[in-house]
Amino acid sequence: MMNDTGPLVGIDVGSTRVSVVVGTVEDGRLVIRGCGQAGHDGARKGVIANLDEVAGAVRVAAEEAEAMASVPVEFAAVGLGGLPIQGLPATASVPVTGRNMTVSEDDLRRALTACAQVSIPPDYRVLDIIACGYALDGQSGMDHPVGMPGSRLDASAFVVYTNKTHADTVEQTVNRAAVAVRQLVYEPLAAAEAVLTPDERELGCLLLDLGYATTEWVVFSEGVVVSSGALPVGGRHFTADLAALLKTTTAAAEQTKRRVGASLEREGLDIDAIEVPSLGGDGNSVHPARFAAEILHERARDLFIGVHRVLVEHKLDRLPRAGVVLTGGGAALDGLEEVAEKIFGHRARVGRPLNLAGLTEPVSGPEWAVACGLIRMQCKRRNGHLATQGRSGGLLARLRGALGDFFEMGGGHDRV
Repeated sequence: MMNDTGPLVGIDVGSTRVSVVVGTVEDGRLVIRGCGQAGHDGARKGVIANLDEVAGAVRVAAEEAEAMASVPVEFAAVGLGGLPIQGLPATASVPVTGRNMTVSEDDLRRALTACAQVSIPPDYRVLDIIACGYALDGQSGMDHPVGMPGSRLDASAFVVYTNKTHADTVEQTVNRAAVAVRQLVYEPLAAAEAVLTPDERELGCLLLDLGYATTEWVVFSEGVVVSSGALPVGGRHFTADLAALLKTTTAAAEQTKRRVGASLEREGLDIDAIEVPSLGGDGNSVHPARFAAEILHERARDLFIGVHRVLVEHKLDRLPRAGVVLTGGGAALDGLEEVAEKIFGHRARVGRPLNLAGLTEPVSGPEWAVACGLIRMQCKRRNGHLATQGRSGGLLARLRGALGDFFEMGGGHDRV
């Protein structure tokens, strides 16, 4: 049961590091109290390969956040990413059963439940069911038709689900660090909570979460998610390209990446040079800075072209009218916005956590977007719960209660 007065904790279990953020709700606003980070080498290609190694990093990051916030980290919302996660639109119809043939909250819940049942294989686990709209007896465009008369309710939703083993492994990893998992959340959705404005969601935008091993994205239009996806390309591929072509170490390539960036328009690029250690310890080698920038620029182009190709295939490339938002640790690479604008044809910006109070400086970078978004989600849910105390309870809480088998055990039995 959710504690409505305790601290809010978000844990981002990344491919090379774990980030933990602790916040509290004060007068309806989110206040950051502490944060912690710890590196690890327990994941391969975005999937946990060494549970104990990653659990140790969770424990270290949680203890650091505890010490800063002076509160215990006992329960947390946890981000989940990677190629095993999928999202798809779904529709379902149910009969109206409310009093006097009017739509009830229970009808909405049953309709969304049906969206998951018709879409998800039995060996998968539902992470979220995002309501996108309703129709009543064929009349569409309804956001919340409770109390309206009718006989058939149609629901449309975006269902996010994943391989059950992937979700269970992340959950067990965090549990092994003595933290109970309150909820697993698809990482780009958490990042969106932290970095997007309401206007960007409404007008339409593409959010790209650039991680170490993968890049995941979600597309918003008219305030709701309409598409999601992932590519097996992340920050490590930029570093690997540099290391291979400069014939240097991974550590030196990482430093060069952060120094040079992906922009080909940077002042002084044609006269600067970079010196890196040669492989095998045979002295150093010197390269033009432009050569390194061109390597990073081409990798960025390939990544963005890959995403753009998917959007074009599904006729979604014109939806991001409010632009492209780059977030995650990989978004810190200088010059990515320029490359993104050329490929997508929309304005691009780096997404950093917005509208926070308290200890905001340590979590101001794009690499903190998921962890901050996780606690913002909990803050919104808590504020909504407090606003409905004494009444029948919020739809989300009731939906999660009714979908216990889906959210905890996997989905899709009794498919129709």
